[in-house]
Amino acid sequence: MTDRPPVELQGEALVVEERAAARDGPSRILVTNDDGIDSPGIHAVADRLSRDHTVVVVAPNEDMSGTGTGIGRFDPAAGVELTRVEKEAYEAWTVAGPPGLAVLAAMLGAFGPAPNLVVSGINAGINTGRSIIHSGTVGAALTARSLGASGLAVSLASSRPWHWETAAEIACSAVRWVRAQRGPSLVLNVNVPGLPLSDVRGIHWADLDEFGYVRIALPNPSGSLLEFAVRGSGGGLDPGSDTAMCLDGYATITLLSTVQPAPFPSDPATAIWDPEEFRATG
Repeated sequence: MTDRPPVELQGEALVVEERAAARDGPSRILVTNDDGIDSPGIHAVADRLSRDHTVVVVAPNEDMSGTGTGIGRFDPAAGVELTRVEKEAYEAWTVAGPPGLAVLAAMLGAFGPAPNLVVSGINAGINTGRSIIHSGTVGAALTARSLGASGLAVSLASSRPWHWETAAEIACSAVRWVRAQRGPSLVLNVNVPGLPLSDVRGIHWADLDEFGYVRIALPNPSGSLLEFAVRGSGGGLDPGSDTAMCLDGYATITLLSTVQPAPFPSDPATAIWDPEEFRATG
């Protein structure tokens, strides 16, 4: 690791003192996930991408599914626990925090020059529908965009055995496409059916399903526990949705936007709170 801003290691703690600047130049990819460093999916995609790119893996030290774009709560002065993982083909680390924190640290220069692209995954299970806002896999890709890099979230439908190599190959192709684009940073959400690559029926741009997989939340009879009924989507799906297409054997790609303001409404802001009226009645 060279050309990095000052980084202080205090035992197992990491402190980043300033932001790395350059984002252009040779392909440098950060690979992260929300399933944790021990997930086979992250190493499948990192191994495949490392054939053609400089890859750095920074992943949570435990399962951080459902963390969205969160970076967790931590004391900046104390730093965050950091551990080096021995890998031959690429540099790898774990952090005691969600994938959003891993992306933030990498973009600030903690692991060398800031990455041009963040690849998040391969997630064990698809991330489809509007509920992807809760996904740490997708959240990492969105965090990358907010910090100036493109992001690619990759998820694989469950199967026995898992077809990690299928998702890794499609991810590699998606990386080539993203790298060839000019203009603003992009975020792609890619879902891959749990099939051998030769059996994948094709690939489509897809709309987000209405929600996703979580459908019901109820307190248990004693009222002491909140229980969720989680199930796959049933009939009546929009055939153009990401869920329906992926379950039908197609890889799907959805272009996402990061957080940005909506147009102002026609009402003035004083329709919400009028300081003059408050003073008059105050």
